[in-house]
Amino acid sequence: MQFIDSTNFERLLKKLSGEGELFVPVTEEDTGKLHIERVEAFPLPEGMSVEGFRTVETLKGFAQLLRSTVAEYPSEELDELEIGENIPSYIVVCARACDVAAMELVDKVQVEGEFEDPFYRIRREKMFLIAADCTDCGDSCFCNLVGRNPWPEKGYDLAISKVDAGYLVETGSERGEKLVSENADLFTVPRDGQEKTRDDARMKVVAKLKENNKDFPDATKMTEPLREALTDGLWNDESAKCVECGACTNICPTCYCFLLYDTVEGDKFRRVMSWDSCQVTGYARMAGMGNPRPRLGDRVKHRFYHKYDYLPISHGEIFCTGCGRCIDTCSAGIDMRAVFKNVMSKAAK
Repeated sequence: MQFIDSTNFERLLKKLSGEGELFVPVTEEDTGKLHIERVEAFPLPEGMSVEGFRTVETLKGFAQLLRSTVAEYPSEELDELEIGENIPSYIVVCARACDVAAMELVDKVQVEGEFEDPFYRIRREKMFLIAADCTDCGDSCFCNLVGRNPWPEKGYDLAISKVDAGYLVETGSERGEKLVSENADLFTVPRDGQEKTRDDARMKVVAKLKENNKDFPDATKMTEPLREALTDGLWNDESAKCVECGACTNICPTCYCFLLYDTVEGDKFRRVMSWDSCQVTGYARMAGMGNPRPRLGDRVKHRFYHKYDYLPISHGEIFCTGCGRCIDTCSAGIDMRAVFKNVMSKAAK
């Protein structure tokens, strides 16, 4: 573990900005929420803050673009698109634990599975993550219910924890270790008491999370109750509120579904990949207009079962990190935690 003061931390970020595009969290004046913003020039933006909790945006947009070209045809070359040279490196500062963990989960599908998305893999390899502890939590945050902590434990290159006058720094990859060793003059040995200060701050956030979520069940134990509630009428009640906007899946850091479609440009065709949502009517529609999930209730239910049943079976983990963004963005006010509470109430009868 190392210590870096605030001035040297900015110097470190300035050096890193020469190796790629630098993104930091900035507080929005109107809302008080953190947004990811690219640093165009130094000094760092006035509203930059390493405190608070996760940003409004997720990290997945760096690795899986909202919309991107994956093929052009007819083509004289049958090889894959030369994408590596056209993709910049990204340095993302203050990635929170829920987002870092989410990227590792999506990696299981996009990189580590039977089929690899080469576009995702290259963008992911070009991401340098400087993770950070949450110094607070939002009303919708529930990482503690899915067995996670509000500080990064793995999946990062560097991790910082705010203490007096600077940050405690831990390395989590060879790239992170190399960065620290090459800039050893910016770091010092932590002073006595700084690690305890960090640990005390962490426990305060954990205590607040537990208080905020005391009325909701442990989400790590939801798989069996969900299976028992598969045909329960509660899903009709929950889906009756849904307006089918797809915001919950688009803002979710572990949702990775996409749509492929073709467009015409002159005498060529482009195949485009864009984000898609399992909550909209046309998502599961097949040739001949068949649709295995024509009812909204089935689609709403599918989102819960996908994250808490199907993916734990296929990939060994719950595909939810408790960031709470789906709760914040739902215009119908559907709260995943409250749905779990209803499921558990049914199971107890």
